[in-house]
Amino acid sequence: MRTHEAQQISATELARNMAQTIDDVRISRNTVLITKGTRVIAQLAPPPLTGLSMQGLIRLLAYMPSLNAGDAQRFSEDLETIRKNTPLAANPWD
Repeated sequence: MRTHEAQQISATELARNMAQTIDDVRISRNTVLITKGTRVIAQLAPPPLTGLSMQGLIRLLAYMPSLNAGDAQRFSEDLETIRKNTPLAANPWD
């Protein structure tokens, strides 16, 4: 896990550059410490990540039951039937 030294910005500078600072935090996922004089008075941080990590997904899939050969074949046939019988828009963005 990489650690980054938090960037510091004065409250005045933050007020002047709020949108840019928020974008910087959103893109870099780094925390910005807000200072007034020499004191840190607040921090602007990205929200915590949600969902599973890739390692967590791999562990989850490893513990899930698997299909036997007959079930896998029927599942494959069901998917093919759905594909054949589901009309798709000419332009998926419409």
